[in-house]
Amino acid sequence: MLKRQWTVVAALAVMATQTACYNTRVATRAQPAGPAYTDRQWFAVGGLANLSQPAAQNCQHGVSWTESKLSGTDWLINVGLGVAGGIAGALACSNGTGDWNDVGGQIGCGWVGAALVPFLLSSRTVEYTCAAAPDYNRPAYMPPPTNNMMPPPAPAEVSESAPQ
Repeated sequence: MLKRQWTVVAALAVMATQTACYNTRVATRAQPAGPAYTDRQWFAVGGLANLSQPAAQNCQHGVSWTESKLSGTDWLINVGLGVAGGIAGALACSNGTGDWNDVGGQIGCGWVGAALVPFLLSSRTVEYTCAAAPDYNRPAYMPPPTNNMMPPPAPAEVSESAPQ
């Protein structure tokens, strides 16, 4: 029994330490405009197939920054999918007679279902901010404006007394 408890503690520790590893942040040079939005993305087959529409489709001028992460809600969704997959896996391997002679086989099928369902279907939280409209008065070869540029120098004063 003690080995089982340590296994559960180790599994929870691994899950807790992996939370920050799933954050992805992308920032562009475009100035943000408006509030930050939050959206949920759904994926299948370990993230290879996207099941939902791309985030930030309402941004007319693109995205200023975006962050994709595995939030607490996503963890709860994955745990729920794992529990449902475990139950479905155990039921799939039961013979329907109520005979508990092959409990080890049912537990094994439950573990396979618990691992397989969150792999086949998972979610991520995406936060983003839309970009401001571009400044069309700047030449195309100039980089976009930033807030950390130096102000232009003051014009030189011209003396009224010119040499004769």
